[in-house]
Amino acid sequence: MKNYDYVIFDFDGTVVDTGEGILKSLQYSFKEMGKEVPSLSDLKKFIGPPVYYSYTTYYGVSEDEVGLYIKKYRERYRAKGIYECALYKGFPEILDVLHENGVKVGVASSKPESLIYDVADFLNITKKFDVIVGVQIDDSNHSSKAGLILEAMKKLGVKDNSKVLMVGDRCYDIDGAAGAGVNSCGVLWGYGSEEEFREHNADFVVSDTNELLNLIL
Repeated sequence: MKNYDYVIFDFDGTVVDTGEGILKSLQYSFKEMGKEVPSLSDLKKFIGPPVYYSYTTYYGVSEDEVGLYIKKYRERYRAKGIYECALYKGFPEILDVLHENGVKVGVASSKPESLIYDVADFLNITKKFDVIVGVQIDDSNHSSKAGLILEAMKKLGVKDNSKVLMVGDRCYDIDGAAGAGVNSCGVLWGYGSEEEFREHNADFVVSDTNELLNLIL
C-alpha cells in the first residue's frame, strides 16, 4: 500500500535544473536596466520565490521599475533561457514509476504557467504530469504557494489531504504545503539546504529520487 496517492512537485530546482537560463536572464535584466550586474552565485536566491519578490526584497527594485525588470528578464528567458536547462537525475523515470503505481502527479510552481509548459515541452515531459499549475504571465505579485498547491489539488480531485505530498527544493514549498494542509518533502539536489528545510519544519528531507520513491510508495 502506497503512502501517498498524489504528489505535487515544485518545478525549478526540483524536477528541472533551470538555473543557468534563469540566472543569465536575470543578469541580462540588470544590464538592460543600466544597473550593476550581480554575480551568478548571488542571484541564486532568486530561484524559489516569485521573481517579483526577489527583485524588490533582495535588490531594492522599486514598485515603479520592477515590471520593467521582469519584462527584460522574460525577454531573454523566453527567447533563450528556457533551453538552458536539464532534467535532474532520476527524472522522468520517477514520474513513470509513480504513474505505474497509481499515483497522480502534478506541478505547483510560482513560475508562469506558459513558461512551465515551454520547458516541459522542450524536455518532452509535459504528458507525464496530470496537472500543471503556475501563475499567469501578468500576475506580477504572484499567487501564494499555498494557493497554487490548493489549485493543483482541486484539479487532481483530492479528497483526503493526508494522501498528498508536496515536494520542493526551497522553504517556500515547505511553507506552502503547511498552508495547504499537506505533508512536505524537501529535496537536496536543488537550491535549498537541509538546515533550511528543518527550520521550516519539513516533514521529510531526501537526498535522491530513490529515497523519494521509497517515501511515496
